[in-house]
Amino acid sequence: MRRFGRRSCGLLLLATSAALSATEKTTDPTLLPAPQRIIVPKLRATLDVDGELREPVWAKAAKLGPFMKNDGSAREREPTTIRIWYDDTALYLGWTCTDSDVQATFTARDSKFWEEEVAEFFLTPQDLARYFELQWNPLGGVFDAIITNQLDERGVSRKFDGDRSFTAIGMKSAVKLRGTPADSNDRDEFWQVEVVIPFTALDWPAPKPGEVWRANFYRFNRGKNQPAEGVAWSPTRLPGFHQPSRFGYLEFGR
Repeated sequence: MRRFGRRSCGLLLLATSAALSATEKTTDPTLLPAPQRIIVPKLRATLDVDGELREPVWAKAAKLGPFMKNDGSAREREPTTIRIWYDDTALYLGWTCTDSDVQATFTARDSKFWEEEVAEFFLTPQDLARYFELQWNPLGGVFDAIITNQLDERGVSRKFDGDRSFTAIGMKSAVKLRGTPADSNDRDEFWQVEVVIPFTALDWPAPKPGEVWRANFYRFNRGKNQPAEGVAWSPTRLPGFHQPSRFGYLEFGR
């Protein structure tokens, strides 16, 4: 297996609200429904990465949604939709997050975006115990890290660490925001993120048709007088987002 391009500095613990408690009880993974699966179409297009998602290629992309609460108990409070496609050089994501109260103030790279509102993408071409965590927030903030996860014999996470020195070189993203962030006195509409992730940024070759990678998509949504909500495309149904054995399947099409 090719390395992920990990930098020389040590792993840092990601103290996120998705972290597992050592004493938390978990459901038997063998009793859970199968993770989600999607075929990612191979398309060709030239993009202006501006967050608008106006190019015709986005209508041809695979569409993911609705999202569910990560425990699988109910649908999300406000709709999240993702469009996804690929070509010989990159993976393309288009997020649309309906949001009546956009809560975001962070802009610095690798901030703790999960403490406010954020869209998250976890991806591994092969090794479930080592994967990429990529995030984008409504203000255009970006987070990128490589996660090392210790899994027990059932595939349930014991603990995980993140190398935030990793930078996804060449990754591009742009946000369109319709609303006023961090102001609950009015009603917002949505925020969108357009993302291009070159396979070279992952230090991995472009997938061949029929190849399957593991991935999941998450969102933290907040609002005034609303509980924080962690939702997923493929709910892990286990404590936290960092449950790679419960990631969905991305099958790359022709």
